[in-house]
Amino acid sequence: MKRTIFLFVAFVLMPSVAFSADRIEMTLGEAVELSLENNLSYARDRYLPKISEAGIKIAAGEFDPQFKIQLGDSYRKELYTSIIGPQGIIGTSGIFESYQRLFEVDTSVSGKVNTGTAYEIKWSDQRVKSRASLDVLNPYHYTETSLTLSQPLLKGFGKGIQESNLNVARNSFEISRLALDDSASSVILDTTNAYWELVSAKDEVEVAEISLNLAKNVNEETKARIDAGVLAPVEIYKVEAEVSIREESLLRVRKTVSDANDRLRITLGLKDWDTVIIPVEKRPSPSDMPVLDECINDAIKFRRDYKQADIDSKNKGIMSRYYKNQGLPDLSLTGTVGRSGKGERFSESNDRLNDGRYYFWELGVMLSIPLGNNTAKGNYLKAKYEEEQSDLNLRLIEQKIQLEVREAWRTVQLNIESITATQKTRIATEKRLEAEEGRFKVGMATLNDVLKFQEEYTKALSSEKRAYINYAKSIVSLEKIKGTLWHNGKTIKGS
Repeated sequence: MKRTIFLFVAFVLMPSVAFSADRIEMTLGEAVELSLENNLSYARDRYLPKISEAGIKIAAGEFDPQFKIQLGDSYRKELYTSIIGPQGIIGTSGIFESYQRLFEVDTSVSGKVNTGTAYEIKWSDQRVKSRASLDVLNPYHYTETSLTLSQPLLKGFGKGIQESNLNVARNSFEISRLALDDSASSVILDTTNAYWELVSAKDEVEVAEISLNLAKNVNEETKARIDAGVLAPVEIYKVEAEVSIREESLLRVRKTVSDANDRLRITLGLKDWDTVIIPVEKRPSPSDMPVLDECINDAIKFRRDYKQADIDSKNKGIMSRYYKNQGLPDLSLTGTVGRSGKGERFSESNDRLNDGRYYFWELGVMLSIPLGNNTAKGNYLKAKYEEEQSDLNLRLIEQKIQLEVREAWRTVQLNIESITATQKTRIATEKRLEAEEGRFKVGMATLNDVLKFQEEYTKALSSEKRAYINYAKSIVSLEKIKGTLWHNGKTIKGS
């Protein structure tokens, strides 16, 4: 089987394309490489993995830390009642004026890790100047640093739940990469079919030329026999009519070559319509039939639609578990620890912050229970049914793969048998034609008999050449259906 797909991996170690003024000699591998370089659909699909890879970064950004700095300056003046007078003399009561000037600097780093733990590391400094203050220091600095953690215990708990969107994005990237491989396989298949159709059209021209030459030979023989008085002069019109018919047939098949050239030129993305492509690839010879069960196993292993469906099923499972978790009560454990310092100057407050004698802590539990919770229930049911649906879809694709592989495998088998049968038919008709031409020369066969056997021979020759083309196309079609034609930017060698 390795020889049968050699044509489709040849471009990995490819010679340069041979150019002339208006002609390009091209192997199949060179045609495939050129098509992959120029095909607009494939060029468009190359963006799919790039777009999906950007989606991974977006999802990973959920766990990126955030740095924040805030500066503030405020002033407040108001009336208040107090037993402390403007000069701080206790015992005096009344309504007094007060003011406060506050300049504050806050910096923090906050975020969330993939276990769901939210954190905030904060440092702040306040410079306070006020009237009617109980503080001896006026103005003064107050500096504080703290660490706050919050850990969900039910809703949002666990790495698997927290990374749901990230895992879906990673799987979506793999799906897009498989889609790109599938696009490349389609380009290779289309190019291969167009290439062999051009070869087939040239074969038809060759057969038509052979048929015309045979008719011309009979025409010359007929003239000679008429001159010798062996045949009636009217016989010349019959053979000349046949020559004209075959000349017309040759003109028609030459048009098919031009048409096939144009179709291949479009597939290759060539812009010069005057360039003639000369296919130089040898037709693959039939080899041993691949084992059907191995072909099916390869298809299950390599088929991109099966892999995509499998990954999609995993994504649906991820989202089903995520939405099931979102229906739980929100129970979180929170805690804060920190230090503080106060002083007339910033350096004094910072020193007292660092010595650790002044600290604080908080610990708490927060429970939030949604009433009804219809949104979470609806999301979970939707995700659950989509997961079950994707599992069924995967089984349907597996059935489809087995059917397609079996049909493609039988087509290869049929084409191998057709090559053998058409070879035998061509040999037999060739021998019969030779015998009939010999009989005609000695007057034992009619002109109609010779022309009839010529037609049978050229038809058999055409069928034989077409059988080789069909075999070559069926091989690449089987590889495409198995998913082994292209993978990660290269062909896969089959078993």
